[in-house]
Amino acid sequence: MRRERILGIPFDNVGVEEALRITEDLVRKKKGRTIVHLSLPTLMMARRSTFLRIFLEEADIIIPTGKLIHWGARVLKRPVLERIDPSSFIKMLFAQSVELNKSVYLLGGREGVIEKVHVNLKREIPRLFVIGKCRGNYPKHLHDNVVKAIGKASPDYLFIGLGSPLEEQYVERNREKLNAGITVLIGGLFDIFAGSGKRSISPSKFHGGEGYGREIQHRGGFKKIWRVPVFIILVFFERIFWRR
Repeated sequence: MRRERILGIPFDNVGVEEALRITEDLVRKKKGRTIVHLSLPTLMMARRSTFLRIFLEEADIIIPTGKLIHWGARVLKRPVLERIDPSSFIKMLFAQSVELNKSVYLLGGREGVIEKVHVNLKREIPRLFVIGKCRGNYPKHLHDNVVKAIGKASPDYLFIGLGSPLEEQYVERNREKLNAGITVLIGGLFDIFAGSGKRSISPSKFHGGEGYGREIQHRGGFKKIWRVPVFIILVFFERIFWRR
């Protein structure tokens, strides 16, 4: 696995089979490991956030996702080895957990969404061992109880879908207490698995993580339309002036 960079932000040039093999090795041997997906919003936010940039640097696997990220890597002559569809890859990790006889915990989505996710996954992967599940926008006063419950369950795979940077902040602030083998950050994929097209959590409605929602709300989120043209300009700028 080779770690490359785009606009100074790291990503791993890895194929599906290699990513699955590395994940299996990590979940068998160590705790506190992390898999993240590098989307355009996350990349642009990481360029302005020291915390997010450090979090990515320390992640065990960073999977580049989205046409623009792949385009940028190609323009910078660091083409992505294989395009990995996030939802398909996460389904493969669910299947892997069954093959390895490992437990899974699901955290994220709005009320009702995570229940639909659980039902759909069990229908598709009957032997999936879901040791626990919790919606992402749980009340703030329940935060300590939720973290404690996850830590007590000690899942081998912890899937967190809160959106970036909420999920990164959640992991960093609770990493030791979560007691998970490997944590996989999946953004809004719970909505896809539930059959919903809506975003998992509105930042202003997220209460579970000690004010994370208010923090991101003040930053204005990452929905601004300027990120696409700015990204394209920055990629061409780096292509012209950067020297390996």
